[in-house]
Order: sequence, then structure tokens, then C-alpha cells
Amino acid sequence: MSDTIKKEQLFLQKLQSLVADARKKGNTVSEEEISEHFSDLDLSSEQMDQVRAYLASQKIGVGEPLQYEDVITEEEHDYMEDYEAMISAISPLPEGVLHAVKLSAMAGDRDAQSRLTEAMLQKVIDIARLYAGQGVLMEDLIGGGNEALTVGVTLLGPLEKAEEVEGFLGRRIMDAMEDLIAANMDDRAGDKAVEDRVNKVADKARELAEELMRKVTPQELAAEGELTLEEILEAVRFSANKIEDLDTEQGS
Repeated sequence: MSDTIKKEQLFLQKLQSLVADARKKGNTVSEEEISEHFSDLDLSSEQMDQVRAYLASQKIGVGEPLQYEDVITEEEHDYMEDYEAMISAISPLPEGVLHAVKLSAMAGDRDAQSRLTEAMLQKVIDIARLYAGQGVLMEDLIGGGNEALTVGVTLLGPLEKAEEVEGFLGRRIMDAMEDLIAANMDDRAGDKAVEDRVNKVADKARELAEELMRKVTPQELAAEGELTLEEILEAVRFSANKIEDLDTEQGS
């Protein structure tokens, strides 16, 4: 593996770590934290701007958190209005009744588990709001949270007190949403790395092609010393052989 690929992988790891840290701090990160995170990579000012742009695309505020209404789309806003209207039709349980339902659910009563699930649906909405704008649609966050809740109410047996129920279920809901966000972030980071690598090869191929006034082979491009043949051929595969200034047939 070349030093360039290793550096790109380290950059992606640090970027994912920075995003993960920001998620834990209300979707915000300071300029100092950004600088410290990438201090050993010696990034240019342009690359640091790209980091900030990526953070913005992930709805992470630099210096201060973004507001909920600023990070959701119009479609998500409409979905949440409709969903909350539906949930509001469910009458809340009086505190004493809710306590009894929790105890029954802990004992394995299926009817109580169903009632507890309904009683906790608003909690799923509240938690989803905390994770808004992190790359996963609110509808998917709600769906993941509801699934975790539905399973969670069947796993209350080991708890000792009814007071532990909401905390237990809340953690399961949060874990489910964080898993969705982490999976989405991995996909996006991988896609961005591929796009950047293809663009870099395409740019270098265009420069050399303009100099030679013809298409260039991967071997000729590698001979320039800025890219290895492995990196070039990998970019060719990722682009489905659509790098315009590369003559892969002659170079094969």
C-alpha cells in the first residue's frame, strides 16, 4: 500500500473520529478541536476548508450547534408534523398507571409491553430530534428507534426497579440511532474517498494529456511520480474506465 493511500485512510479515520466526537457534543466542534485532530497530517488551508465543508454537509456546527429546524429538510419537517399528530392521539398514562405497566412489562406481560411501547413513542421522537441532520432521514431514525423500543420492552426482566425502565429503553433507542448514523457515515466517507481518488487521477491525466497533446497510458502517468500505477488502475476501476484522458487499452 502506497504512502498516499495510507495518508488518505488516516485522514478518513480522523475525519470519522472528529464527526463522532461532535455527535457527542450536540453536533458541534470548535476550530481548536479541528486543528488538533489533524495536527499530524499537515493539511493545507484548502484541505482544512474541505474538512469544514464536510462538517457542514453533516449538519455539524463549527463553534456552536445548529438548530433543529436548520438541519432537517422540508420533507422531514412534514413527516414529523404528521407523525407527531398521530402520536398525540394516544392518551398519556397517569403516573401511577405507568408505574404499574412498567412492573407488568418487566414480569413479561405482553399487553403491558404493548402499552409501554405506546407510552414511549414520544420518547423516540424526542431522541430522534437530538440526532437530526446527521445524514439519516428522520423517518429512518424514528423507524430504527421504534424497532429498538419494541424489542427492548421484551427484555426488561433483569431490571430490578420500574424506575430503571425508561433509562434502559432510552439507551437502546439511542444506540439504534447511533448505529444507523455510523453506518451511513462509513458509506459516505468511503464514497468521498473514491470520488477524490478518481478526480485526482483524472486531473493528473488531463494535465499530462494536454502536455503531450494525446491520451496517456496509466504507465506514462505513473512515470510522472505523483501517482503509483496501483492508484491509477484502482481509479480506473472505480470510474468504470471513464477517465477521459487515459488510454487504458494501449496501456494494458
